[in-house]
Amino acid sequence: MRRCATTLEAEMTAAEHEFLLHTILHERFRGKHLEIGTAAGGTLLRMMHCYEDACRPDFVVVDPMKYFPDQLNTVRRNLRDHQLDPERVDFRLQTSIDAFAEAAARKEQFDFMLIDGCHKVMAVMQDLRWTRLLNVGGIVCLHDYTWQHKGVFLAVNRFLASHPNYAVIGRADSLIAIRKQRPSPHPEVTRANHIYSMLLYLPLQVERKIKKHSRARRHAA
Repeated sequence: MRRCATTLEAEMTAAEHEFLLHTILHERFRGKHLEIGTAAGGTLLRMMHCYEDACRPDFVVVDPMKYFPDQLNTVRRNLRDHQLDPERVDFRLQTSIDAFAEAAARKEQFDFMLIDGCHKVMAVMQDLRWTRLLNVGGIVCLHDYTWQHKGVFLAVNRFLASHPNYAVIGRADSLIAIRKQRPSPHPEVTRANHIYSMLLYLPLQVERKIKKHSRARRHAA
């Protein structure tokens, strides 16, 4: 079982949390906030506590809740233990792909996004589709943006290279913050982006399995 399932702690470093919360407190967005991948809700509750109850914007969480057993109830309990009402959170127990299709059909808009779901390159590229719904001036943060997590690293780099209207505004450890400065003239994730991620998927999976096997052999030695 994941460690956070019992500790209920967030899966970010202290520096990442400080940067994330400073960004939210500085911007004081009023529009919807989105979190893709919530684990035990440790980061979610800290983001929610950036706002007083009376002026807290709507929070949406997209997560199939299969990270560990009884994940949804664990998240809800974690919120209650920190004096937050889980009923104030719009939990969408769906894949990012399905949830995005529904949100796009409703023409939802968001001021802030935190993407920290599946780190495989195709999944990250799918998650980045949500930036189509990010308001101009809004911010998207992505966790585990490091060479050690190549799926995140390569997908984000491809995204930034394709969209000069998005600018990196800061980084702490593996957390990167990107602002949408202007509307996009075309969908943020194009067919070419999807093909790029599909071509990378298998080589990255093979590389990951080789490294995992090598570590297992070293530990057994």
